Amino acid sequence: MEPHKLLPTLMLTTLILLAALIWFYPSTGDFRLDNPFWNGLTTFTTKFKASTIESLNNLPSTVKGTVLILIPYSQLTEQELEKLRSYVLKGGTLILLDDYGFGNQVLSHLGLEVKFTGSPLLDPLFNYKNKWLPKITDFPQTPLTGNIKSIVLNHATALCNTSESEVLAWSSRFSFLDLDGDSVWDPNEPTGPFPIVAYVKVGEGCVVAVADPSIIINSMIVLGDNMAFMENIVGLGGEKSKVIIDQSHLPIGPLEEAKETIAETYTLASSPIGTLSLITLILALTLYPIWKKR
Repeated sequence: MEPHKLLPTLMLTTLILLAALIWFYPSTGDFRLDNPFWNGLTTFTTKFKASTIESLNNLPSTVKGTVLILIPYSQLTEQELEKLRSYVLKGGTLILLDDYGFGNQVLSHLGLEVKFTGSPLLDPLFNYKNKWLPKITDFPQTPLTGNIKSIVLNHATALCNTSESEVLAWSSRFSFLDLDGDSVWDPNEPTGPFPIVAYVKVGEGCVVAVADPSIIINSMIVLGDNMAFMENIVGLGGEKSKVIIDQSHLPIGPLEEAKETIAETYTLASSPIGTLSLITLILALTLYPIWKKR
């Protein structure tokens, strides 16, 4: 076969193989359920048999006995905020994990005073390996913290505007908020202890605000009592609570974008019009040599 005739076949084969490679390669995005690497959630997902939703429109109609994990790294629409509010008021458990995202947008819409400070929390003394990994060892005696001795955070922030009765975990008095980002404490920067986790009842449900989403990634969930702490919080939804993780407000990397493009292409190709178009294209390419000879 002449090279110029072989080229289209080679290009099509390469395209198909590349698409297959992208589709089956594990996700590498932060907080993705199918990401088995250090920044993914496969360990957490396996432990809690968590399922995923790609839109808050897909929240269950019966919310009692369910726990929603939300990491709001992109802004929520008014409609999404209303769906969250309805979810909690009707009895759902919302675990809001945030550091530098849009967690305050959710808390404000729910009418709560508690807020994320949005400034990095560093602890030069009580930490795991370095000041960016604060170790939390101060817990009030509650059913949610009775078996917890320490949790380890990763590039976390802190909470503010909390009442003492709402706080489930405090940073040490040596911790500080790095307002200017120089990683060094300055006299104008506030020092600890700071609230790290807060529990608030809202309607028939509740909200747990945690000032670090990294606590549940594969490399962190195994440190300290992170897993046991999350078990206690998830248990707020009931003994057999159904855990749901929202993936629609996470940052999208190049690999995730490529996977979405392939999925959209497949959906289009599997539709009646798409299938007909694909068959027509294949027939045209197959019969082209015959038409050319005639």
